[in-house]
Amino acid sequence: MYRALMFCSCLLFAQFAYSAIYQWVDHQGNTHYSQHPPADKSISTQNITVTKKPVADAKKNQQSIQDSANEIAKSNAERQAAHDKLQQQAEENKRLQESCEASKKSLIELDYGGNRLYKDTEGNYSRFTDEDKNKQREQLNDFINKNCR
Repeated sequence: MYRALMFCSCLLFAQFAYSAIYQWVDHQGNTHYSQHPPADKSISTQNITVTKKPVADAKKNQQSIQDSANEIAKSNAERQAAHDKLQQQAEENKRLQESCEASKKSLIELDYGGNRLYKDTEGNYSRFTDEDKNKQREQLNDFINKNCR
């Protein structure tokens, strides 16, 4: 029963797949298109067959879509890389600006701080000698001249 039903369904759909399209020109010069031939048998008809697009075109379109997607992905990656580079440069400029401000502050403290105690790397407090102050002042001025102007 099931096979018979499937066979009838296939025949029904096959009729729609192979239906013809007719073209004719009537006595008044109008062109008509229809799936049925004209009622007036004296009019000559032309049978038009409709074919599906070849599979190669579908593959070509799919490849074209894939190429477009690849170009978009590449463009997005380039834009993201440029954005990351700009962001990295901005962060570097910000760090440099902060270092400049800290160096200028240290130079001011060194010049106007009097004889203060300074903490060394080991955590011990000591006072700078005039020679140490001059050396520190030169280092700070060199850094400021190179990076802050």
